[in-house]
Amino acid sequence: MLSSKTGFKSRYRQVLTQTCLMLSLLFTFTTQAKDPKYQHIKLIDGVEFTYQGAFRFSTETTGDSRMAYANGPFTVLPNGKDFYIVGHAQHQAIAEFSAPELEKTRSAPKLPFAIVKQPFVNILKNGRRIKNPQKLDRITGMDIIEGELFVNAVEYYDAPGDNSDTTFIVRNPENLKSSQVDGFFRLQGRAHGAGWISEIPDSVADKLPGTYLLGYANNYAINSRFSIGPSAFISNIDGFAGLDDKNGVIPAHALMNFSIKTPIHPDQYNESKKNDVWTEVSYAAYGFIEPSGKYYVLVGNSGGHQSSIGYKIKPENGKRCGGPCAYDAKDYYNYYWIFAVEDLLAVQNKERFPSAIQPVKAGKLDVPFQPHNGKLKKVIGADFDYVNNKLWMLIEKVDYSQSEFETAPVMVVYDLLMDKGELSPKDKPNT
Repeated sequence: MLSSKTGFKSRYRQVLTQTCLMLSLLFTFTTQAKDPKYQHIKLIDGVEFTYQGAFRFSTETTGDSRMAYANGPFTVLPNGKDFYIVGHAQHQAIAEFSAPELEKTRSAPKLPFAIVKQPFVNILKNGRRIKNPQKLDRITGMDIIEGELFVNAVEYYDAPGDNSDTTFIVRNPENLKSSQVDGFFRLQGRAHGAGWISEIPDSVADKLPGTYLLGYANNYAINSRFSIGPSAFISNIDGFAGLDDKNGVIPAHALMNFSIKTPIHPDQYNESKKNDVWTEVSYAAYGFIEPSGKYYVLVGNSGGHQSSIGYKIKPENGKRCGGPCAYDAKDYYNYYWIFAVEDLLAVQNKERFPSAIQPVKAGKLDVPFQPHNGKLKKVIGADFDYVNNKLWMLIEKVDYSQSEFETAPVMVVYDLLMDKGELSPKDKPNT
């Protein structure tokens, strides 16, 4: 028979778990029922997305990690179903999952679970798999290139800002546990470009001096080492696939790149309250050139565009922050940035400087599972599937129902509408 103290603790956990489930159900149902904007996203003429559904992840540990407190980066395989993803931010392990059938339910606990194909394997922090003298500890982007998994990483707090290592390659990602791993390679541009990796679409392949686009931004501390605003580097990084090289320099050419001296916007703390482009708390999760080749599209999250930014302040309706934060604790939102590819081509033709590029449009990004009066559920990762013309986005801390201590992210999937409202090729009826 349980003691009164033990019984109280057991009952407390039961009530807390039930409360978390009820809050999760209430949160997802009431907020989305009132806000259907996420069903159809028009970013700019020619770039429109329709919501196809979502799935969630288990918080259970599988292998070396779990999906609670997910780091964000992932990459979708050409079959449009399987994907590699980084787990818990402290572990930085990589797993392979398969997407279930998508569901459009407004209740996160009713979403189907992603299916584990390969459990999490820690490569970045495993000295037996790869030498890591510069102590890189945050994966920032990845892509499958010629059947190999290319992975970019940075050090979370590189105080001197002098790291030059950026990239490692898992030669046989179908066997994460025992595959050969080569690296670190050194991307030209260092941390300025060592984030997302996306293909150059055929529509502009003959105009750009590379096959892949790489980019990053000041998503972590120590601004001196980053581009202050999202970057765009062009590279033939696929030339490193299938080689025996253990390390080396990956050539890359900057078409858009910023710095402390030349930021994308001069008022990073938005003291003027006129900065709707990029602030000190902006975060770019992923960038890609959409299939028509007209626009470079980025998704992520941002804040302080309305209330301005302070440093280690106590925001309205919030707790004191440990660094830069918005004066209003609710002044955060998922965000997008769109740049004209013709501007990037002007840099390529030496008609403009990489730091002179500005977005043609930027603004709030409507995605599902958002509270109206609560803390933002951020877009922390994304990938564009060029084979099936689908945009996948990972949204943090949505599913409260599985654990009293941890939350799970949710993956949402959108179809890119082609010209004249056509659906992507995979969804067209057979004729």
